[in-house]
Amino acid sequence: MSINTEQFIKVKFNLPSHIEELKKASELIENIKDRFDSHQKFKNLTDKSHTSLYEEIIRVLDYVGNLSGHVFNIEEELEAMYVMQFKHSPALGKKLWLDHYDYLHRPYTLLKNRCYRMLEDLDNEFKALYKKNPPNWNI
Repeated sequence: MSINTEQFIKVKFNLPSHIEELKKASELIENIKDRFDSHQKFKNLTDKSHTSLYEEIIRVLDYVGNLSGHVFNIEEELEAMYVMQFKHSPALGKKLWLDHYDYLHRPYTLLKNRCYRMLEDLDNEFKALYKKNPPNWNI
């Protein structure tokens, strides 16, 4: 689904560019995914390897989450701008505000969702191999 950004309010929040950091996170995710795929292929996922992969995924998730904090910090200000600009059409203002806010979060959300999916796949693989809950469920 593509978002038409032409209707967004033109505003400069001086949000940091995290292009390099997001690229690094994406590379880390790919590295973890490759190692997980290897464990899947050879059916050799152990408690120790599961815990190690789980902790690495959580670290990447935390890293990306911290990067996205800058966007969370402008939520109320951005909403107020749309409310003010679209007093005549609150529904349109709300839609555009949510679209704009989602657009700003998109690069972070994509990576966070990849991490969440990997966590689910990792747990499912462990359960399929051993017919029991993975070690991180005992925390």
